[in-house]
Amino acid sequence: MDEKMLAALAGALRRREAVELASVVATEGSAPRKAGALLAVFADGSVQGTVGGGSLERLVIGRAAKLREEGASEVRRFGIDSPKSATGMICGGAVTVCLAAVAPEAADAAAALAACVRENRRCCLVFELPETGEPTVSALWRDEGGERVQARLTHTRAGRSEAEALQAAAGEGGPAPAALLVSSDALTGERAERALALDEAGFVDGMLVLPIAAGGRAIIFGAGHVGAALVPVLAGLGHPVVLCDDRPELARPELHPAASRVVCAPYGEALERVAIGPRDQVVACTASHATDALVVTAALGAHPRFLGCLGSKKKTVYIHRRLAEAGFAPEEIARLHMPVGLPLGDETPAEIAISIAAQMIAVRHGVDLPH
Repeated sequence: MDEKMLAALAGALRRREAVELASVVATEGSAPRKAGALLAVFADGSVQGTVGGGSLERLVIGRAAKLREEGASEVRRFGIDSPKSATGMICGGAVTVCLAAVAPEAADAAAALAACVRENRRCCLVFELPETGEPTVSALWRDEGGERVQARLTHTRAGRSEAEALQAAAGEGGPAPAALLVSSDALTGERAERALALDEAGFVDGMLVLPIAAGGRAIIFGAGHVGAALVPVLAGLGHPVVLCDDRPELARPELHPAASRVVCAPYGEALERVAIGPRDQVVACTASHATDALVVTAALGAHPRFLGCLGSKKKTVYIHRRLAEAGFAPEEIARLHMPVGLPLGDETPAEIAISIAAQMIAVRHGVDLPH
């Protein structure tokens, strides 16, 4: 779930339009997506996200639309192991999906999650999946002061009835009874902290935890041809993208609508303003060897999840020498991907952007590739 989906969710809820959130919570055998894949079904029939595509997704969307009209939630298993199954797919397994009716009273919580993604603060969704009764979904996040906040996104049937009665009493323009969305007793302080600490989808005491934007930000230093081409590619992968450049004519937000943030400043200042963290992925593609060296040296010391730099073999030798002079050990320097990108025979900025994104995906998933 990225900032775009969260913003769309918050907008629909503020219009008091029902939204059904579908998430893969378990798989058996071969399945197109892992636990944590998300899809949102809106009142106008539009969808965002995916739980695997094909007939499986068609059935999930159809069921979600029906439940959305009823304001209901459920957990349902879809077989994908036979031409005779409901999906007709023969992947050889099954997918269990939690379909949750997100309450309009959760609009502020959805907006808070979108802000967390934009500002690189920890946040996640927690799915409680009881053996009997309705599943429920809660949100956990850190506020600007670092304090933990939690709120339920879905009503129980009793809660929905009470909310509808209060809304009717308040009138159409009255305030939404958000107080009814009380977070679950199962999310104790210790469990909540364990949930927020996860970087990948996983279970905490039987509850599925889905970290949001767990991959951190994609921070691009350099808004030239390659940097500009890289922004929409990485944004399309769900990363909040921060683009930095010291050239006012290039570092303009209107030129990069897919970027969450555009920073126009000398690179030393930009590095301070973006504050690279261990979950971030960084690419240096500035206009000069000197500024690339400045960015890479500072970024390597911040230990991001991924660090790459555009350049030739000769430039790579230059950057490696600068890093050694700065005191980095050989094993630290080896963490730098340079020349960045998989060798796909790419030449154009768009092709280079795809090769860089492909390498970032491989590193994130632990795929062993030539370095």
